[in-house]
Amino acid sequence: MMTHTFKPEDDHTEVIKDNLENELIDVTLLDTEKIIYNAVELMEMGTVEPSYLMEPIFPQKGTAVLAGKPDIGKSQFARQLCIQVALGLEEIIGFQIKAIHNRSIYVATEDNEDSTRASLNKQINGLGKEAKENLRFMFAASMDQEDILKELDKALTDEPADLVVVDSFGDIFTGSDSNNNMVMRNTVKLFDKIAKKHNCLILFVHHINKGAYNSNPGQEQIQGGSGLVQKVRLAIILSEGEGDIRYFTVVKGNYCPKVYKQNSIELKFSEETLLFTNTGKIVPTNQLVTQSSCGNKNDSKKELENYAEVILENESISYKDFVNEFMEITNKGEATAKRAIKALTDSEFIEKVQGKYRLKNKYDQAEEFEEREEVVLENEVSEVSNHVKFDRTDTN
Repeated sequence: MMTHTFKPEDDHTEVIKDNLENELIDVTLLDTEKIIYNAVELMEMGTVEPSYLMEPIFPQKGTAVLAGKPDIGKSQFARQLCIQVALGLEEIIGFQIKAIHNRSIYVATEDNEDSTRASLNKQINGLGKEAKENLRFMFAASMDQEDILKELDKALTDEPADLVVVDSFGDIFTGSDSNNNMVMRNTVKLFDKIAKKHNCLILFVHHINKGAYNSNPGQEQIQGGSGLVQKVRLAIILSEGEGDIRYFTVVKGNYCPKVYKQNSIELKFSEETLLFTNTGKIVPTNQLVTQSSCGNKNDSKKELENYAEVILENESISYKDFVNEFMEITNKGEATAKRAIKALTDSEFIEKVQGKYRLKNKYDQAEEFEEREEVVLENEVSEVSNHVKFDRTDTN
C-alpha cells in the first residue's frame, strides 16, 4: 500500500498556507491568547478592580457603542474623546481620563479628509491646544470590514492605542439583516478580539431607531436589535435638549455605577468649537422627554417667532440673509439658524415666496385686509352706479 507524503511544493500545502493567510487575525489571536485557566491560576492573579479609560464609564478595553439620531453630535463627541486622549489631557466632561499610551485612532467611513480637517481644526483650537501625531485617522470609505480589521490590527501592533473610534457601525456591518442578533453579535465579536488583543477600547458610532426620537433613552432604541447591545460592554445614547443642550445617557454599563444608569448627564454643545462641556446637572432619565420637550416648548417657539418678526418685520429676505441675521441677533451658530428656519417654516409662521422668506401671518392679514378693501370699494362703486341709474330714471 502506497502512502503519500506532502512536499512543500504540493498544492495542498499551498491551499493550507493561503487559508492561514486569509485568517491572519484569528490565527494570531489563537497563538497569543490563553483561553482556559484553572481556579488556582485565576486566584493567584490577585484581586482586580475594573479599569477605565474614562472613569467610571468607559472601560479600558472591549467594545462600546455611542448612538443617537442624526446631527445630534455623536461624531463630534467621539472625536473629542479621541483628541483629549491623544493630547494627554486629564479629563473630559468632568470625568478623569486614565489613558496608558495617550494614543487614539479614528476610523472614518463617512467623512473625508477635508471635512475631518475642518472639524478637527475647530476642536483643537477650541481646546487651545496643538495637534499631535498620537491621533491617527483611517479614511475607510472604500474599505470593507476585513480590510479595516487587518489595518487596525497592523496599526495597533505598530503603535498601541487606548481608543479606536469606528464611525459608523452601519458601514462595517456586512450582514443583510441588521435585526439578526447572531450576525450582529458576530460582527461585534470580530472587533472585540482586536480590542482584547491590543488592550484598548473600540467605540462604535451608531444610530437609534426613528421611532425613538421623542422617547426616553433605552437599550431597545439602538438600531440592530438586541444582539449589538448584548455583546458590547457599554452602550450610550446622546439625546437632544433645548437649544444647545444634550443628554448623555448610559443605557448599558457592565461596571458603571448605578447613578449613571438611572440619571442622564446634561452637556452643553458649542457649534463654534464642536466641543461638549458638562453643565453640572443630572436629570432622571425617565424624565428626559418632559425636561427637554415639554417644559419650555412654548417659550422656545415664541422666542423663535419673536426673532423672525425682528428679522422679517418689513421685508422678504433670502435664506442666506435670514441665516446671517439670525446668527447676529442671537449669537448662535449657523446650524441653529438653519434649524430655526425649518421650524418656523414647518409651523407656517414664515413662508417662502419666489425664493425669499416672509412672515406668513403678516402677509395673510395684509392680503385679507386688501381683499376686504376691494369688496368695500366694489360695493361703493356699485352704490354710486345705482344712484346714477336712479338719477337718470328720475330725469327721464
